[in-house]
Amino acid sequence: MASSPSNIRANLGAATAGEVVDRTNSVAGIYSVSLGLFLFAIQDVIIRYLSDTHSVLQIVFTRSVSALLILLTVILFLGGKNTLKVHRLWPLFVKGSLGFFSYLLYYMAITGLPLADAATITFIAPILVTAMSAILFAEQVGWRRWCAVLLGFVAMTLVVGPKGHFGNLEVVFALGAAFTYAISTISTRYIDSRDSALTAAFYSILAFLFWSMVCSVVVLLFFQSNQEARPSVAFLLREWHHPSHLDQWLMVLLGFVASSGFYLLVRAYMVAEFSAVAPFEYLYIVWGATFGFLIWNEIPSWTTIAGVTLLVSSNLYILKREVVLKKRNAFRRPKIPHR
Repeated sequence: MASSPSNIRANLGAATAGEVVDRTNSVAGIYSVSLGLFLFAIQDVIIRYLSDTHSVLQIVFTRSVSALLILLTVILFLGGKNTLKVHRLWPLFVKGSLGFFSYLLYYMAITGLPLADAATITFIAPILVTAMSAILFAEQVGWRRWCAVLLGFVAMTLVVGPKGHFGNLEVVFALGAAFTYAISTISTRYIDSRDSALTAAFYSILAFLFWSMVCSVVVLLFFQSNQEARPSVAFLLREWHHPSHLDQWLMVLLGFVASSGFYLLVRAYMVAEFSAVAPFEYLYIVWGATFGFLIWNEIPSWTTIAGVTLLVSSNLYILKREVVLKKRNAFRRPKIPHR
């Protein structure tokens, strides 16, 4: 599961105070975001492959340890141990916790849904951010963007409705992933502006590690593994066991893939304008559909294609309105009172 455009932008907002970045290289930004999303799609393929024999909590734990070691090495190399200091820890922990449950639900969803459908459903997260920002924080959202929000929900209905997926537990998981991801995106605004995005990522992964251990203990004490349960539920309740050499290396590889993917997406928004890069986020759905077809022979239906088209259109329209409003506000000058 990749980071949504609004989430990446929010992460960049948590960059170190006073940092000045030249965002003029659109081509480099597009290449970075495309490769980053390709890596996240590879991550989905690996996790779906491992879901038949391993626990999702074991996979997330191993991936978190691997990613944590990689990020720690990069942080110490670039800025030293002082980079690990934070000004407000609780927003980072809350964001990481929400991110953990969002990814957990998404991983459970892809065990029973085509990759293209799961990616499309979770990509309503940016639309949820727009709606929740208006409801929770009284941000002004014009009628045009409200129409785009409504169109996004119509798109999601097109993807799951005609196929009778509304009653599927995996659809509920995908919607839960989108909802928790949207809250995670909104929670980023509480991160202290003096904390860097790299530091925020480090503590978010620490939260992943913490919750994977807590949930594993809860499952061990209060639930029994049931291989006859739905694949998504069995994926959660399955007992940990020693993986084969191939599976073990794949789990470790997930940490490298996740760390590299996150870096490439953040880097894309650092070197290029947000409006130039954000539309290419939707390559994630294309990659998912491509791998689903090549590996599992999943052919997107016309309703999925129509839903993706509507969803991308509504998200891009919201993005366009944000850019227009940002430029309009930038040109407004405060009135100077007469003396």
